[in-house]
Amino acid sequence: MANGKKQLSNPFSTGGGGAHFEAHVQACFVTLMLTGGHVPCLSRWPISEVKLQGKIDGFDTDDLIVFVENARTRETQKLLGQVKHAVSFVKSDKQLKDVIDAAWSDFNNQRIFNKNKDVIALITGPLTAKDFQTVPWLLEQAKRTASVDEFFRNVKQANFSPSSSSEKLEVIRYHLKSANRNRNVADDQLYAFLRHFHWLGYDLGKEEGVVLSLLHSHISQFSTPEPQLVWSRIVDIVQTWNQSAGTITLENLPEDIKALFQERKVSHFPTALLKSQTPLEPIDWSQHQHATALAIAVLIGCWDEQKSADLEVVTALVGENYNDWIQKPKSWLALLDAPVTIKNGVWTVHRRIELLQALGGKLFDQNLDIFKQIAVSILRESDPCFELAADQRFAANIYGKVLSHSQCLRSGFAEGLALLGAYPDWLTHCSLNKAEVTAVLAIREIFTGADWRLWGSLNHLLPTLAEAAPREFLRAVGNALNQTPCPFDELFAQEGDGIHGGNYLTGLLWALETLAWDEAYLVSACSLLGELASHDPGGKWSNRPANSLSTILLPWLPQTIAPFEKRQAVIRTLKNDQPDVAWSLILNLLPNQLQSSFGAHKPVWRNVIPADWEKGVTQQEYWQQISFYAEQAVAMAGYDPIRLGALVERFDSLPNPAYDQLLSALRSETVVGFDEDVRQKLWEKLVGFVAKHRRFPDAEWSADESLLKPIEEVAEKLAPSTPYIRYQHLFSNRDFEQYDDEISWDEKLKKLNQRRIDAAKDLLDQNGITTIIRFAETVKSPNQVGQALAHIADDKIDAFLLPEYLNKENLQLDNFISAFVGTRFHINGWPWADGLDMSTWKKPQISQFYSQLPFKPSTWQRVAQHLHESEIDYWQHAWVNPYQPDSDLAFAVDKLIEYGRPLSAIDCLDKIRHDHKALKIEQCVRALMEAVSTPEPKHSLSA
Repeated sequence: MANGKKQLSNPFSTGGGGAHFEAHVQACFVTLMLTGGHVPCLSRWPISEVKLQGKIDGFDTDDLIVFVENARTRETQKLLGQVKHAVSFVKSDKQLKDVIDAAWSDFNNQRIFNKNKDVIALITGPLTAKDFQTVPWLLEQAKRTASVDEFFRNVKQANFSPSSSSEKLEVIRYHLKSANRNRNVADDQLYAFLRHFHWLGYDLGKEEGVVLSLLHSHISQFSTPEPQLVWSRIVDIVQTWNQSAGTITLENLPEDIKALFQERKVSHFPTALLKSQTPLEPIDWSQHQHATALAIAVLIGCWDEQKSADLEVVTALVGENYNDWIQKPKSWLALLDAPVTIKNGVWTVHRRIELLQALGGKLFDQNLDIFKQIAVSILRESDPCFELAADQRFAANIYGKVLSHSQCLRSGFAEGLALLGAYPDWLTHCSLNKAEVTAVLAIREIFTGADWRLWGSLNHLLPTLAEAAPREFLRAVGNALNQTPCPFDELFAQEGDGIHGGNYLTGLLWALETLAWDEAYLVSACSLLGELASHDPGGKWSNRPANSLSTILLPWLPQTIAPFEKRQAVIRTLKNDQPDVAWSLILNLLPNQLQSSFGAHKPVWRNVIPADWEKGVTQQEYWQQISFYAEQAVAMAGYDPIRLGALVERFDSLPNPAYDQLLSALRSETVVGFDEDVRQKLWEKLVGFVAKHRRFPDAEWSADESLLKPIEEVAEKLAPSTPYIRYQHLFSNRDFEQYDDEISWDEKLKKLNQRRIDAAKDLLDQNGITTIIRFAETVKSPNQVGQALAHIADDKIDAFLLPEYLNKENLQLDNFISAFVGTRFHINGWPWADGLDMSTWKKPQISQFYSQLPFKPSTWQRVAQHLHESEIDYWQHAWVNPYQPDSDLAFAVDKLIEYGRPLSAIDCLDKIRHDHKALKIEQCVRALMEAVSTPEPKHSLSA
C-alpha cells in the first residue's frame, strides 16, 4: 500500500501544463458515451458515466473513472484513468512515480477496485521510441501469459522479447517498491498488477490527429457537417464540470448536446424511378479475331508495364514482340464489355472463369508447357525482404529488397494455375488431363525443397495455389512439416507484434481452411492444422492453427460441407496423432455463450460449396455434435486431474451421458485417492462452480439445483481432510466467490468473517500457532489470516508473534502481522497495546507496531515515549491517514516535514482546511517548499 493519500485537487486549482490534454482525453470518453462507442480494455458495454477528478470518492488514480454497464444484467466495470501528456519509463521520472504510486494504492483498495473486473490505465501522448517498443509489449505479455513463471521466462528470453524489456520491467518494479513503502513487491504481485495495468496512447490536444479524426467521424454519424464545433462544445462542457469534480451521464448532459446525437433519418432512393434498359448483346469471344491472344491473357491475369521483368514474361508467353502484341488488348478497351482494364500501367483481365470457358479451345499443350515453366520460375523466387530484420521489412522498397516481378503478375499466374486445375475439361484441344497435370506438376516443382523464406514469400498466394492442385498442395505441406528444420517453425518465430513484422502463416491457414470445405480433403487439411498447432509457440495474431480448427468444426456454424461423420473422423484422427491439440480443440467446441466466428476462408476457383448450401445447423444437429464432443472430452480426460478440472469448469456445458460420466469419474476410487494437494484443486473448482451458479440463480446460464446437488455431493467426497488445505480457499481475496445466500452484503461479509475465524481456531487447536504462520505464507490473502487470528488470540499468541514477526523481510508475513496488530488493537484498544512488554523489542519492531495503529496523538505520544530519537523510522513509514477523528494534525505536519514527508504533510494541511480550522502559514510555506524536491512518492496527481 502507498505511503499516503493525495489531496483533493483539480487541474484548474493546481495548474499543470497537461490540463488541456487531460480535458481532451476526458472529452473523448464523453463522446464515446454519446455515440455508443466502447471503452478500451473493458467489456464492450455502453458507457454509463464518466467521473472527473475521482479523489473525492476515494480514488487515487483520479483524472477520470469511466463506468460501463451491461444493459441486461446491470453488471458494471470501470476504468481508472490517469492522464499524463508526457511520461518516460525511467527511474528518475517523477510523473511515472506518481502514476504507479496511485495505481498501486487503488489496486490494493478492495473498496474501490475489483480485480476481477476493473482496470487501471495510464493515458499519454507519444512515448519515446524505446518505451513504445517495450512497455506495451510487457503489459501485453502479462495479460497473455498463463502464469507468472511464463511471463518472466518470456521477458528474459533474448530472441523473444524486446532488448530493453528487462530494464523497463525493473523500472516498474523500482517504482512499485517505492509505492509499497520501500518494501519489495513479490513477483506474483508484480505480475498481478501488470495484468490490470494498461497504457493507452492518444494524440489529442492538437489541431490534427488520428484519434481526433476518429472522434470527428463518430460525431459525423449523428451531427451536422461541422463535427469540430460539436467536439469543441463537448470539451467546453468537460472543462466546466472538471472544475467541480463532476460526474457526467447521458441524463445530466445539456439537452442541446443530447439532441445532436439522435439517430439520423435515412431516405432511400425510390426504386420506382429505375427503368429497365435494353441489355447489351454479349460478345462471342470464341469467334473474336484476337481469341488466342485473349486466351493467353486469361492465363496471365495481370501484369505491370512498369516492370521490365513482367514484360519479359508476357513476351515469352505470347511468342511475339510485346509492343506489337499489346495493341490487341488496347483495342479491346474500346468495347463496351471490355475484358481488360488498365490503371497506372497495370493491366487486369476480368471474368477469367467465364472467358476460359469460352476460349479454352484456343490453348494447346505448348502454351501450357511454357506457362508452367514461367509460373514455376516466378513463384519459386524468395522475397528479398526476408534478408532484412523483421522490424525493417516495412521499408523493403527503400532498401531495394523487392521481388523481380510485380505482385499482381505473381497473383495472376497463381490464379492461372488454379483455373487449369479447377476447369481442365474446358481446354478441349489439349492432351487428356494435360491441364490438370500441368497444375499438379507446377505445385510440386514450386514447393520441392521450399525453405521458410519461400513459404513466407508465397504467403498471400497459398489459398490460390491450394485450389490449383489440392492433393499435391496437402502433400507439400506434409513434407514441409517432416523437414528438419521445419520451415514453419521459423515462420512462427518470424511473427511480429502487429506493429513490427507480420504473420507469415496466415495464407497457409487460409489455404487449409479453403480445402477443408471439401469432404474429400477435410481430414487431411485438419490433420495438418493439428500438426501445425503442435508447432505453434503462440503469439499476438489471432490467425492460429488451433483457431482455424475450431472455426472449421464449430458445432453451430461448421465451415465445411462434409457430413458430421466425417467431422467425427477428424477428431478421432487428431486424438491419435495430436492428443493435446485434440483436447484443446474439443474444449473449444463445447457450448460457450461468448463464442463468435468470422467464418473460414472459402474456395474461390472451385465450385465446392453448393449454391443452395445454407450456413448453420438445426437444433438436433447441434446437440448431436455437442454430445459427441462432450463424451470425447470425458474419455480423453480419464483420471488426469488437470483435464478433469477443465471439465468441471464446463459442467454446465455437458449433456448426458457425458455429465454422468464425468460425475462417475470424479466419484471413482482413483480420483478420491489422489494426494490432497491434487484433490484440493478439483474440490475448489467444484465448490466454486456450485457457488457461482447459486449466486445467480435467475441468470440464463445458471444451472438447475437438480444438477448442482450431485456436484456438491462429489465436492464433499473430494474435500481435503487436512484443515491446512481445506481452509485455503477462504483466504483467497475473492470474497464474492464465498457468497451464496440471499442476505445483505453486510450479513454476507459478517458470515464469511466468522467462517474465517472458525477456520483459524480449528487450525490453532489442531496444529498450533506455527501452522497458522505457515498457512499465512501460502494463502493469497495473508492479511485475512491475521485478522481472523486476532479475534481468537490471547496473551500467549501475542508473546509468540510479537515482536518476533515484526519487521520481517517477507511480504506475506508482513501483511499477516500488520493485519493482526491492527485488528487486535481495533478489538481491545490501548489497554491491549500498553499491556505488551516492549522492553526487549528492537526500535524497528516498535516502529512497525505503532505504524499499524491509528494515526492520532495517542499513538504519537507512545512513539515518542518508546522510540525517543529513533522516532524518525515511524514518521518516515507510518501510513498517514488525516481523516482519523480527534487528530492534532498541526503536530503531525511538523513531524512529517521534519522527517522528509512534505507531501503527506500537505495532505494533513488540506484536511485542516477542509475542517475550516486555522492554517499556520509557516507550515504551509515549509511544506510547499520541501515538496518541490522531495523524493517522497507523490499521490496528488494532476495532469
